[in-house]
Amino acid sequence: MAIRVNEYCPPFTADKVTRDNCRKLVGGLWKEMGELQLNFMKTRGGLLPEMTLLDLGCGCFRGGIHFIRYLNEGGYYGLDISTSLISAGFEYELPQAGLKLARDHVIASDHFDASSFGVQFDRVLAVSLWTHLPLNHIQRSLWEVSRVLKPGGIFYTSVFWCPDPLALLSPLRHESGGVVSYRDLDPYHYCQGDFDFLLFQLSIPLRLQWIGEWEHPRDQQMVAFHRLDI
Repeated sequence: MAIRVNEYCPPFTADKVTRDNCRKLVGGLWKEMGELQLNFMKTRGGLLPEMTLLDLGCGCFRGGIHFIRYLNEGGYYGLDISTSLISAGFEYELPQAGLKLARDHVIASDHFDASSFGVQFDRVLAVSLWTHLPLNHIQRSLWEVSRVLKPGGIFYTSVFWCPDPLALLSPLRHESGGVVSYRDLDPYHYCQGDFDFLLFQLSIPLRLQWIGEWEHPRDQQMVAFHRLDI
């Protein structure tokens, strides 16, 4: 029997995504999480209006509508596995927010292939993406991001963190939000050694930084990867 990686793979089909449920399909907490992402990137992520940002796992623009307003025109890009969620963002969410976005600034990809934009990014953000991915998918996304991140650029990603590597194989309950994460089931949790190993194995010029708490209501922690200027 095939193992299902997460609820998003295979991607949602058009009949599963509607105006009424698209926000729920990307995790809900629409206003709270959208504002939290922008606030974090402005105050702690160093995001400036003139920068370019890739929203990895953009869905129907929960964070996107805030970043599009904040960034200079043309600075926002998005990538998601689901064509249907992206379409819902263009059809429902952007018009409701009074915003416009060039269609070629968002692509659907199941291999995180951001290089097709032909853009080098100042910042990349993935919120509630790695929490749904097994380690081999994370490895692929980290490799692809490393190819499009400017020297000096930073990739921020939220994770469910396991503080005790000896307990890595046990279910972990996160008191804030009550989510239970697992090593080998969605939602997934990780420890620092996992990411140290990936950087070593991929031999890419990224430096890991543990950030931790950023007021996520479901106890996701933040990790950063800095692109070295070499």
